[in-house]
Amino acid sequence: MIKFSIKTKLSIGVLAILFPSSFLATAQSFYKEANGIFSTRPDATKSLQNIKRFGPVGMGIDLIQPAFTMRISHIEEGSPAAATGKLSEGQVIDSINGKKLADIDPRIQLGNILAEAEASDGILRFAIRGIVDPVTVKVPVLGAYSKTWPLNCPKSDKIVRQVADYLSSPDTQKGLAGIGMLFLLSTGDARDLEVVRQWARDVKPHRYPWYIGYGGIPLAECYLRTGDPKILDNIQIGVENADKSQHNDGWAGRGSALTSYGQGHLNAAGTHVVTFLMLAKECGADVPDRLLLRSLRHFYRYAGRGNNPYGDDRPEVGFVDNGKNGKLAFAMAAAAALTPDGENSVYAKARDVCAIQSFYTTSFMLHGHTGGGIGEIWRSAAMGLMFDKKPKQYRDFMDNRKWHYDLSRRFDGSFGILGGGGYDKEQWGVAYPLAYTIPRKNLRIAGAPRSKFSRPYQLPGQLWGTKADNDFLSFEAVPGLDGLQQDLSAETLAEDSGMAFIRRFHGKEQPTDEQIRRYIHHQEHNIRNIAAFKALGINSGYIGWKSGGGKVRMNLVMEFLQHSDARVRRAMFGAILGKTDIINSEIFALAIKAVKDPEESWWVKDAALQIIGRGTADQVLPHVDTLLPYLKHEEDWLKNAAITALTPVVADQRCYERVLPAVGDLVRNNQRVSITRGLTGGIRAKLKAADPKVQKLATKILEYTFTSYSGAKTAPGGLDTTSTYEYHLDGIAESLAMVPGGLDVLYQIARQRQPEEILPYKELFLNADSSGFGQVLKQAINPIIVDELIPEYVGRNRERLRQLAGGEIQSGFPGGSRDAIDGLVALYDRAGDKEYGWKMFMDLRNAKWNYHSFDPIASEQVPFDQLITRYRKVTMPEGMEKWYEAHHAKKLKGFKQGNSPFGHYMGKIPNGPIHKCGSGCIGPNCFGGTKVNTFWEKEVLLMRQNFKIPPVKPGYRYRIRVNDGNHVGAGGGHIIYINGKQLIEVTTCNGRGSGGLPKGAYITEEFMDDLRSGNLCIAAMTFLRNNDKYKVKPSSPVPQGKFSIHIEEQKLPPMGDALVFKSASIVPMLSSQWQDAQDPEDREKSVSAEKFRWDGRFENNPKIAGSWKVIAQVPTVADFDPNKKNRVNRPPFSSISFKDGGSTDNPVWAWSGDILMDLTKFQALKMKPRNIGGKDYLFVEVGGFGTRNKPGWKTQLLVLAR
Repeated sequence: MIKFSIKTKLSIGVLAILFPSSFLATAQSFYKEANGIFSTRPDATKSLQNIKRFGPVGMGIDLIQPAFTMRISHIEEGSPAAATGKLSEGQVIDSINGKKLADIDPRIQLGNILAEAEASDGILRFAIRGIVDPVTVKVPVLGAYSKTWPLNCPKSDKIVRQVADYLSSPDTQKGLAGIGMLFLLSTGDARDLEVVRQWARDVKPHRYPWYIGYGGIPLAECYLRTGDPKILDNIQIGVENADKSQHNDGWAGRGSALTSYGQGHLNAAGTHVVTFLMLAKECGADVPDRLLLRSLRHFYRYAGRGNNPYGDDRPEVGFVDNGKNGKLAFAMAAAAALTPDGENSVYAKARDVCAIQSFYTTSFMLHGHTGGGIGEIWRSAAMGLMFDKKPKQYRDFMDNRKWHYDLSRRFDGSFGILGGGGYDKEQWGVAYPLAYTIPRKNLRIAGAPRSKFSRPYQLPGQLWGTKADNDFLSFEAVPGLDGLQQDLSAETLAEDSGMAFIRRFHGKEQPTDEQIRRYIHHQEHNIRNIAAFKALGINSGYIGWKSGGGKVRMNLVMEFLQHSDARVRRAMFGAILGKTDIINSEIFALAIKAVKDPEESWWVKDAALQIIGRGTADQVLPHVDTLLPYLKHEEDWLKNAAITALTPVVADQRCYERVLPAVGDLVRNNQRVSITRGLTGGIRAKLKAADPKVQKLATKILEYTFTSYSGAKTAPGGLDTTSTYEYHLDGIAESLAMVPGGLDVLYQIARQRQPEEILPYKELFLNADSSGFGQVLKQAINPIIVDELIPEYVGRNRERLRQLAGGEIQSGFPGGSRDAIDGLVALYDRAGDKEYGWKMFMDLRNAKWNYHSFDPIASEQVPFDQLITRYRKVTMPEGMEKWYEAHHAKKLKGFKQGNSPFGHYMGKIPNGPIHKCGSGCIGPNCFGGTKVNTFWEKEVLLMRQNFKIPPVKPGYRYRIRVNDGNHVGAGGGHIIYINGKQLIEVTTCNGRGSGGLPKGAYITEEFMDDLRSGNLCIAAMTFLRNNDKYKVKPSSPVPQGKFSIHIEEQKLPPMGDALVFKSASIVPMLSSQWQDAQDPEDREKSVSAEKFRWDGRFENNPKIAGSWKVIAQVPTVADFDPNKKNRVNRPPFSSISFKDGGSTDNPVWAWSGDILMDLTKFQALKMKPRNIGGKDYLFVEVGGFGTRNKPGWKTQLLVLAR
């Protein structure tokens, strides 16, 4: 249970829980301006918010009500605040240097207070409630920021020196992979260079792309400054590791070949690897052109076309990029530095267009799915590249953010990233002060001139796309029809950054046509994108969320589609993909025109092809010959878009014989998820409804695609890509299974490819409608399930099945996909034996209960916005302390009677489903949509009742179901008692991955006697909550809840020892022979290594038959000495009896000849009988076989004596 500290209990008081009007009025009147510059400005209506760090003072400050009262949340050990000996957690701060928080963002005001103190005497006087005299904290005097900071600024210089001294000290945090060394290089101080040089000489090579990029950049920068050959050696190792971990032109975070996650890539890691490779090439390292140019091309495509995406995908939209745009700016800066005349190259343009995005995204600072701190590092650093190019925007950016830099500083000279979630620590924070030093231009990626150690390399002048694609790299606004460009140099954060723009553009008054024209001509992609959507009557939000926003303005749509600048055309085509119902013949014709134009931008063509895919078959048919070549285009986005374009005609009888083979050829040769994985969902749907002759050809093509798949199991640099190879084969198999008759073909070809598998792709067969199977498959499938899959399943899950059947395991999700018995039941059900499903045992959903509802006492009440689910320890009302005990009378004092379900929504009985439930949630899985019978008045609900129970059946198991919604985020936590004993306690709602699982508890063995008695007292307690999210705290009070229970029973399916023994002849097993064939350098050899298979025929071995006990464990037979005492390290058994027929005295062990079969881990263990000194011994392999064992690894041996 959750127990809240007294400071939380008393922070606001009971009346604040639902925020009465006087409380809200105080909160709403706090801010002088209705809107702030930054979206993360503290909400004046929230009961508790935290400012983790008051800069180098060394304390955290809670903001509580009335808004904003300050309370110390913690004191950092060794800090100036700690040095006073008078400040501690929980103290309320009335003022600092005589100032209370008022009118503006509290974080900005605290930053101002700190800056004023550092500019004068360094004194901060804290007026602490209850203490007469102020507590004085002394921080170092730094002076004030100059007007040109961070250049020509003594305060900035002192901060830089503090960070440098911290990083130069032994045993301090140097940042992820040593990224702090990049900061030291950026200072320009010779002292710092020597520190970095020593680090760069001694650094150990990194294998993960996160580390290759973050650590490789300072390595290369240091070499270009020093020319140290030892550093170049380390750079070369980094290049080789980058090559070994690359696939599909990019990288995952840890260097593996990911499949679906990020479509195989994680650009937050991979983008910096590109930067490193460009610098490494300039250092003179041997970087293969294949590695250098493919990765550069891959990431270059993102510049100016939106946000550097999460993974291998098209550019993303919105003002939240988690720092990836800033990283891309530095990758392009490194490319511009590498190539001769780089400042006049497309790479310099790409650098600048990425860097200026920082200005427009910063109002959404600290946003990011893992915490926005990493975004602030690279957003700020990239903005430093704009010091000369966009001086007004740079100055506005820095001046409006200096409070954040100051509050992120730590008293030891290091940095965190205030409000940055998991990134708010020195490991990441030491890179944040690059904001102070990038304008110094001491780094090559920041504009430093070439050194004598630089080796320029000519990069392609036009790496990607057509000349029209270079429009997206323009640093200026799109020229209007009159040829004039807007002057964007006077834009400010307060009026023109992302949040201010959205607020104004999506205001009460709809913008005029001229205002929409103005913004679709803007230099910033996301602003153009939002303007294009507005022309369609759609409000597009800061991360692309859509809502209604006025009428469609077809005059603007047609004007923008025919604009002379590719940026406007793409914005409009792209927006139409979000409102395809407006596509008419004119728009379709313009899309065709774009696709046919050889000079059109590839990025425009990408959207145009997708527009074509929204047309009818009759519209697309005349253009098939135009579209087919795009399936072989060099750009993967266009390949993917071409699949979309051809989808309307893929099954059309007029052209399917041309289209299907071409699509099949692409699938057969593709290993990139961002292009496709098997056939797309749209094509699968078309084929499912197609004419039989179309389906026949599709089946033939997919059969050939599967059997002749040309994917690679090794990337060009050596990375094992078997996982992606198999993932794409899975997609082809899924595609084949979707075509009528395809499963019959898959059954044949998959078993040929994987002869060791009982039923490859078994989920496809088990989940399919067997009425569509061909005769061969119909005859084969049931024997496979009964004779092979069920024994295999029982063998693999024997111990878990035993525990569940015996009532030894408890779970808040009793059954479903995570339950081994239910998994076994699904197999029996698929084989036609349907008697083992869960059935109603006792329906209590509408039963009469004694119940009581109450609010916790004042000290235990918690404001609505501090808890996701509100289940916690609370004091029971007087006289109800033992409300759950079985000996109570039928009706306790204070209890009322009512029929379940009990429910509440916003102070009333719900008139419909709540907690994400819908009208269909009436069983047998979710019962959350059933009618509520009794109003649940207050926060806590107690319910109890005595019931007469039907007779319990042998060979069955039982569970209680809780009916408060089976969806993610549903439920408010509960505790259930049976006959006064706690059955289950669940403190949270349904979490991620639990959607659809039954909720409640198993009636475990210790409660079965209660169930068998025929009399049951069931008691339950649960809580209302204020939203239906699983990890997001409520933003407004919406009290809600629903609760009922019932009991279900399940007949246990056969799972006996005979099935376990049968699995020995079905499941392939690992062995020492298999282990010897494992070679980490030869994946193909490892995968093809044969596993042990027992044919089921028992071979007696008289030398082994009989009973034995374990006496020792040794590396080899020669190491055994009968006269020495030997230790045994947790043997799998202490004794064993080998019986006739292959069984033993333990059902999970079988034997034949000289092999002992472990039917839990499915290992075949070699046995060697030996006679030593006239006594019989048996040496048995311990096992432990697996792919993680190093080459040459050998299993230990157990020594057994008769």
